[in-house]
Formats: sequence, structure tokens, C-alpha cells
Amino acid sequence: MSARAEKICAALIVAASFVLFSLYSILTPLFEASDELWHYPMVQHLATGGGLPVQRADQADAEAPWRQEGSQPPLYYWIAAAFSAPFDSSNWRDIRRINPHSDMGVPTRDGNANVVLHTPAEAWPWERATLAVRAARLASILMSTATVFFAYLAARELFPNGAGRRTQDTGLLRLASCVIVACTPMFTFISGAINNDNAAVLFSTIGLWWALRLMRLGDLSRKSAAVAGAIAGLGALSKSSALGLVGLFGLAALLTRPRSDESRDATPGARLLIRGAFVFVTLAVTLLISGWWFVRNQQLYGDLLGWNAFLDVVGRRDQPATLAQLWSEREGFVWAYWGVFGAMNVIMPPWIYDALNGLAALAVLGLIARMASAALGKAPLRPDAGRKMLLCAFWVALVFAALLRWTSLTPASQGRLMFPCIAVIAAALAYGWRAIHRYALIGACAGLAALAIVAPFAFIAPAYAQPPNRWTQRLPLAVNAEFGGAVRLEEAGFDARDSLQPGDEVTLRLNWALTQPVTRNYSVFVHLIDAHDVIVAQRDMYPGQGSLALSEQPAGRLWSDRYTVRLSPLTPAPKQLRWAVGLYDHATGERPPLADGDNRVIFGALELGSRADETPLLRYANGVALLSYALEPSVLSPGTTLTITTRWRATRALPRDLNISMQLLDDGANKIAQQDLGQPLTQWPVGETITLTHTLTASDAATPGVYRLLLVWYAPDDFARLPAYDAQGQFAGDQITLTRLRLR
Repeated sequence: MSARAEKICAALIVAASFVLFSLYSILTPLFEASDELWHYPMVQHLATGGGLPVQRADQADAEAPWRQEGSQPPLYYWIAAAFSAPFDSSNWRDIRRINPHSDMGVPTRDGNANVVLHTPAEAWPWERATLAVRAARLASILMSTATVFFAYLAARELFPNGAGRRTQDTGLLRLASCVIVACTPMFTFISGAINNDNAAVLFSTIGLWWALRLMRLGDLSRKSAAVAGAIAGLGALSKSSALGLVGLFGLAALLTRPRSDESRDATPGARLLIRGAFVFVTLAVTLLISGWWFVRNQQLYGDLLGWNAFLDVVGRRDQPATLAQLWSEREGFVWAYWGVFGAMNVIMPPWIYDALNGLAALAVLGLIARMASAALGKAPLRPDAGRKMLLCAFWVALVFAALLRWTSLTPASQGRLMFPCIAVIAAALAYGWRAIHRYALIGACAGLAALAIVAPFAFIAPAYAQPPNRWTQRLPLAVNAEFGGAVRLEEAGFDARDSLQPGDEVTLRLNWALTQPVTRNYSVFVHLIDAHDVIVAQRDMYPGQGSLALSEQPAGRLWSDRYTVRLSPLTPAPKQLRWAVGLYDHATGERPPLADGDNRVIFGALELGSRADETPLLRYANGVALLSYALEPSVLSPGTTLTITTRWRATRALPRDLNISMQLLDDGANKIAQQDLGQPLTQWPVGETITLTHTLTASDAATPGVYRLLLVWYAPDDFARLPAYDAQGQFAGDQITLTRLRLR
């Protein structure tokens, strides 16, 4: 491939990237991207002349609609605000109607992905706030388009002419690298959304290219250092994690062999001084540009990075996550690198992630084979390849280590936070696939491009489509319950399985009709209740899988809904369950009544059988596993004694003795009973079943209601709680609600 042909292809890829990012932006409804409903208020605040906010944990949405994003460095928001400012955004709250039931961060089988209740004001032609939001998204699109361009420049540094198995392959590697960046579905999705990651990734990619360039040129001049400092400073003003660019430039300086006339014949000490001067200038310029932000954080929050203020708003983990806990979150982390859309709740079919992981594994095998071949002298690497690989590996490790630290503090296991080094990852994938065969590289890139093009049509747009004005099918159970004389539940149907067990999911289907216009946007509640009217499982959402504002629907509107309810694996069994369905106004809690005065309709029956296997319900970090539990009685009165029998197993030798606590609490955490038992865990024989009996006597002053039964393992000396994991290895918490009980 000639140099001219390669440049034309690169220009076409960059232009196609802009079109692809724009497509995602158009097909993704407003505020339906990760945290966009909080990023945009920050943009709007600055676009209308507001200053930088001061964060407090107790601020309501009316006062601080940007939530944690008000703690973020401001450069991205200033740029997006400049794009948005020319348009009237005064009605932005009217189109940002938050869905209180949205399953943010939780992909579900029955929809309800939308974080806002969308309005016709979002439709084409765009006007006012809709146009302002779209303009802010354009800033992101342009930033990510520039990222693809600089990823290509970085690939030119990594794969100069003559690298690879054949000289002509280097052009293919360079072009493939930027295709992989542009067509990683998650990167493509975020590129069309309002998100400061787009600026941080751009400056990180520019920084990688500049570091590789100065290594090739041996350019440790003050001018080069000033440019490096400007890149790092602008990156740090986009996102604090970009401060790692200073470390990247520092390592690049150490690995660089100065080639200027003044330093060519310099002594090792003089060269070290040159490198030190480069780092000093880089750091000085970085602080000159961004230092004021960190000083402000220190003055306002007593924290240079402002993490305290951020975590106070977004929420901390109860305890910093252990490596085992982070490892349990690995699947979601990897999926979020490839593509989890919406508010981290719209996923592709699992086989697609398996295929992408398989392609990544193939690239790793190719890299290993290539390194082995180089080590054996069969295909030597270029003399400077080792330094480039070390720099790239350092950058990936630095970004990953910072992400691990951040994720240990707050639940944020999102692979997309690795995008500051996406250019390195893309280049490594391209090189690994080429090491297998050039057709492996071409095929993998073609597959990624096809997926990136199909994804918005196949997965994103359908997740937010409103249901048609008809019932999708007739259902077997006639309900005929009309709420408030306006909303009629006509029919129902559900999985009538004989083998329903704790941990299973069951789907209820309902056919609705709006017989009269309503003025409120009612929510639907679906409960599974036991014989004592205790809610065993529940699902709440707006009609139309969360997409319909009933106040905007005409009389005669029909729709079908489905509600997938998951029973906790800890649910006591056997027992009989029934469905309870009704409507309520989320703002006031008011429920429209039925004709008989009740506010819910109860129907159907499901038999919940006992678990058929001995798979542990919970596994604790120290090696203790909960096999089962039983309780008696199933309903309480003041002064009643509840007996809980638990069965345990030590899966390995246990390191220390702990206390086990059982507690009964109401939803306000008011305790009516507790028993703590010291356990000599170090004496428990490995593999044998241990049975414990707990007795809790409800307080005589306890008021009627529903109480949760809480299980906690803790250390008697420092009260540190023991983390638990479910049967899939996912972190379940360190305070486990086993079940709920009614006290009459």
C-alpha cells in the first residue's frame, strides 16, 4: 500500500467515524447514555452563565441536578457549553423527566431501561433544549473523531515502515488500529453522548502519540516538554485520571536517547539532567494549566483530587473492595469495555461478548507466538520495539491500577474507563491478529465494523421503543379490574411452572387499556406475596416497559406489558405465592382504587418448592459457606420467639474465630430483636456440616409491620464485617437480608 493510498484510507476511516458516532447519537434518546442526565445539567449550568458548583452530599436534584459530575474537572463541560450556549435550553427540565423505576446499571429481561420518561418535544425537528443537548453531543462526536485520528498517528509510531512480517503489512496494521478504536461498540456509543470521558480519552491518545514521537525523534527539548505539559494539563482539566500522562511522559523521557546536537555526546550524568529538565518542564506546565483546579479542591474539600466530594455524592462502598470482590465483578467489567449501552443496562446477546472475548484471546495468542518467535531469533523485532512496548505496557498498567483503586472505593467496574489507553489496546489487538494471519486481522476488523454498525439498530433503538397501540397477544386469565375508573387491567398470564424454586425468575404478562384520559403518570406495581401478605418479590415500572406517560395517552390506548420478577435464592420454601397488582402516583404514593374500594387486584397461584440441590446460598471470604436455613414460626407477634436453624460448611481451614449476628429490623433500621453468637471457626472441621440455632424474641413494644431478618458475620475485636458472595461469585454484601417476616 502506497503512502498516498494509506493516507486516503485513513482520512476515509476518520470521516466514517464521525458518521458512525453521529448515528449512535441520533439513535440514542436524550439522556439515555451513561450518566448523561447528570452530565448535561453541568453543561447547561455553565452555558447559561453559572459558575463552578460547590458540592454537598445533601443537595437535591432541584438544587444540584449534576450530582457527582459537579466534582469533575471543568474543561469538557466548558467546551460542550460553548457548543450548546447559542440555543435556548430553558425547557431542559421538561424533557428530563426522570424515571424513578429505571434499572440503571442493571440489565433486565423485561425492559424498563429508559432513565427518563421521554416526550414528543425530543422529536425532529429539534428545538430549544433538545437542540442544545444535541449540540453538546456534537462536541463529544468531534472529540472522539479526533481521537481516532490521533490513534492512527500513534499507530504510525508503533508500526513504522519495515515493522511486522512484511513491509506492506505496516500500513494495514496502522489502519486496522484506528478501525478497532472507532468500531469498539462501547467507544462508539460514548462518543455520541455527553460525557467527559471523551475529552479525557482524546488528550490521553494525543499524549500517547506525543510520547512515542519524542522517543522516536529523541526530542527532549523544552518545546517538546512544554507541549507534553500542555497535553497533560488539558487532560487533567478533563478528568483527574489523565494526570497519569505526567508519568507516561516521565517514562518516555527515561527511555529516550537524546539526539540533539547538544546532547549527542553528553555524559550519562548530563543526559540524566536533560531528562530531569524535561520532566520538570512537563510538570511545571501541567500545573500551570491545571494546578488551580487541584488547589480549589484542597481549599473546598481538603482533598487535591476532589474525590471526597465526589464519593459523598455518588456513594462509597461500605468497605473498600478486596481483590476477590473486584475479581467477582470481572464479567461486567469486560462487557462494559465491549459495549453495554444506555445507563449501563442495555446489553447485547451474551454470545457476542463471548465472540469478542474469543477474538481478544486469539490476539493474545498471536502476540505470544510473535514474542516467542522474536526470542528464538526467527523474526527479530526492530531495535526500538522493546522501548515502545514497555511504554505502552506501562500506560495500560497505570490506567488499570488507577481504575482498580477507584473501583475499590465506589461501585464503578466499567471497562470503558480503560479507554484512555484504547489506542494501545487496539494496536495490540491488530498486531496479535496479524501475527496469526493477515486475513485474521481483516476478518476481525470487518466483524467489529459490522457489529458497530448494527448495534444501534438491533439493541439501542428497540430498548426505548414505545409499545404499539394494541395487545401483542391474548392472555388466558381474565382480570377485568379498573383502577380509578380509567385504567383497566383486562387480562393476565404467567409461567405456570410446577418447579419454581428460590432463585428462579417468573414473568407476568398483562394487557391494559386506558378507558378515560388521566392527569397523572401512574406507575405499576407487581408483587408476589405469601400467605401472610409479605412481599416476597416485586417489580415497579411505568407502563409500556417504562416508556409510557399515561397523562399523554388518549382514551382507548391499548398496550401489553411484561414484568419479570426474580425470587431471591434466600427465599424460604416451600410456600404458596400470589400476584398483587396495582397503580400508584410515585410523587404522592396515592393509589387509584378499584370499584370495591381496594387498591390492588390479587390473582393466580404459584407453588414455590424447596431447593433441589445443596449449592451454597452464600460463600464468605474466609471460606464459610451457608448451605441452608429454616425458621419457625413464619409470622410473629410481640414477645414471640423466632427460631432460625442455619447449616454451614467450612470449605477450607478457617483463619480466625468470628461472631455471627441475627437481627430483626424494620425499614427504618429500628431493631426489635438481636442475638450474637461467638463461633470457634478455627475448630470447624473442613467439609463437614455445622448446624447453628438462633433464637430471637421480638420486643413486647414492637409495632405491627414487616421486618427483615439480617445476617452478619463480624470480628469481635474491631467489628469488621465479613463480605459474602452469591452462588455466581458476585459480591452480595456484608449485611445479608435473609427474608422478611410479618409481625401482627
